[in-house]
Amino acid sequence: MLNKSVRRTVASFAFLIAVALWTPMLSAQNDMAGQDNMSAAAAKLEKMSAALQLTPAQKQQIRPILLEEAPKIKALKSDTSMPPLQKAMKMRQIAESTDAQLKPILNPGQYQKLQQMQAQERQQMVQKMENR
Repeated sequence: MLNKSVRRTVASFAFLIAVALWTPMLSAQNDMAGQDNMSAAAAKLEKMSAALQLTPAQKQQIRPILLEEAPKIKALKSDTSMPPLQKAMKMRQIAESTDAQLKPILNPGQYQKLQQMQAQERQQMVQKMENR
């Protein structure tokens, strides 16, 4: 009986040690994923800023929108179970949602330029897929 109690205690202790060791690793992985999303959003914001000549106020308003979009795109790109056509449709939904949030922030000329940039990116993606 005492032997069983000692085993349970040792097993519980081992489990707690394992959890204690894994928690920082998982947290670091989440931080890295968060940093990846922040990097992707920052890169997209800088590209948009240069092309659309965004004001500092516009950049401040757009940053959280792009931070929200980045993990969705990353998850979609890494999803190997979804067929390409379905992925493309989902990507389009994400882009339309982001565009709806960006439209009130951008002036009409900036928004038109953004749409042109997106159309060009879509065309480049189609060409890449055709060349496979």
